[in-house]
Amino acid sequence: MKKHLIIASLAVATTLSACTVPQMAVESSFKQQAEELPIAGRNMFKPNGSFTIGNYTVVNVKRGWVQKSSTNIFGYNENEARQKYQLTLQNEQGQQWSVASASYLGIKSWEDGNGLTIELSPNMEYYASQIISPDGEEWRVLTIDPRHYFKRKDFVGELTNGSTTFKLEPVYKFEGKSLPLSEIVGYAFRDANGMVGAVQVINGGKVWLKPDLQADTRAVVASAMASFLLYNKIEESFQDN
Repeated sequence: MKKHLIIASLAVATTLSACTVPQMAVESSFKQQAEELPIAGRNMFKPNGSFTIGNYTVVNVKRGWVQKSSTNIFGYNENEARQKYQLTLQNEQGQQWSVASASYLGIKSWEDGNGLTIELSPNMEYYASQIISPDGEEWRVLTIDPRHYFKRKDFVGELTNGSTTFKLEPVYKFEGKSLPLSEIVGYAFRDANGMVGAVQVINGGKVWLKPDLQADTRAVVASAMASFLLYNKIEESFQDN
């Protein structure tokens, strides 16, 4: 919900001021040589609709309902939420990379009866994806999100097949802005030599890729980015109650 409100408010601001929608902050040295893949066909009113990322087509999109449960005993609260996603990334030759994803958040807290709520554990939000290449190779995405900019150093994220690993880093800022947002704007993908890609997940989304990535690796990274474009933070489902 929060993501849609940001999209809507920025769209109105754009119309009124004739300014372009801000882009997430990306290292200038990477952005100068990166290829931007245009995103087309996304529709917030059709969450399971197909869309394109450059020459890739994202099809067979299935976004499950958020499954929630809660317990409240004498001020002790335990809330859990889960959501599943599926998609297929297809290239121009018809090859397909299948993606199955799931997110989870459990929040344990205590209320003192006077309006004070204290979280009782780190309460991280988890996101995992399995990506299967056309040749059967398996890649996995995992992020563990502490849910706050000031705890961003505790964020853990990677895309790996066991032998090759890309580190994932959250980005909270827009280009040219010094102050961070309260939620993640996008993710940077890095290997040992530096950035290989970046995905902005709000305001319609944007994708940048290093142009010399091998074809399968490029598609795998694009598949992970497509999954992030579908992923809505579970925390928002608690805030919407």
